Amino acid sequence: MDASADGVVLCFDSAYVWPACVAVHSVVRTWSSPGPLNIYCLCDSGVTAADRLAVESVARGANTRLRFIDVEIAVPELRVGHVSAMTYARLLAPELIDAARLVYLDCDIVACASVSALLRPIAADYPIAAARDVYGPELDAPHIAAARFPFGRRSGAFPYFNAGVLVVDVERWRRQGITRRATALMRDPDWRPVLEDQDTLNHVVDGRFEMLDPRWNVVPVDFIKRSFGRTAIPGDRYVPAEYQRDLEDAPWIVHYLTDRKPWLVDFGDDPLGRLWHETAAGTADVLAGARVPHPAPRSRER
Repeated sequence: MDASADGVVLCFDSAYVWPACVAVHSVVRTWSSPGPLNIYCLCDSGVTAADRLAVESVARGANTRLRFIDVEIAVPELRVGHVSAMTYARLLAPELIDAARLVYLDCDIVACASVSALLRPIAADYPIAAARDVYGPELDAPHIAAARFPFGRRSGAFPYFNAGVLVVDVERWRRQGITRRATALMRDPDWRPVLEDQDTLNHVVDGRFEMLDPRWNVVPVDFIKRSFGRTAIPGDRYVPAEYQRDLEDAPWIVHYLTDRKPWLVDFGDDPLGRLWHETAAGTADVLAGARVPHPAPRSRER
């Protein structure tokens, strides 16, 4: 494996070009390693030449190298409206990129610290490192549960990870056949995951992941609770409200979960909503300076 190829992976279709630009801009501006920043964008044919130019423009820098990898993904019917079939491309990335380690990022993120810190060894022989999910922090959480998610060797208290920020040891991933096993499970007609490939990865990895510091995957929980009219979520057991406020005050990566995306809904005076819009404004300035058209935010019609 080539450690000089280590880098960041994003997967997106045409509906996520603008948030991908914002995510890439945040990664570039916070990168602090003396080594190069490799960015790999897995895209389908719906991402146009103009879209690609926009992403390339926000990634430009003496220390940044961006590469597009074209993939076409065929998946069973998607059950989550705001999720693209391209999210499944993260299952392919470690087979397509000959790096030692990769950091996969969803496009609905803003990096506030250098993700170079994540390009380091992972514990034991685990293929990935990831943060515990705030909505389903353990296998016995209500939306997971044994009725649809076989626990296998694990108890209900085993942690369940969020797949929006993943650190991948590529050699271990390949040796353990993660892509092959996940793809086979995805095609099994009896496998009907509620949370798409996140469920699939959790099932295949079987609890063997290093748990990241929660600051690497901070969700705007306070806003989302208000938005959905909730007073509590299962993750409150592990991240009490007071600690959640501390995380939201000093995140390393912010992850805008659910369909409440800051480019689609009004976050009001929520600080993490302001953070996304400030980052988006900086991204727009870069595009304007490069005289590149601004890709319009798009929603996905279902």
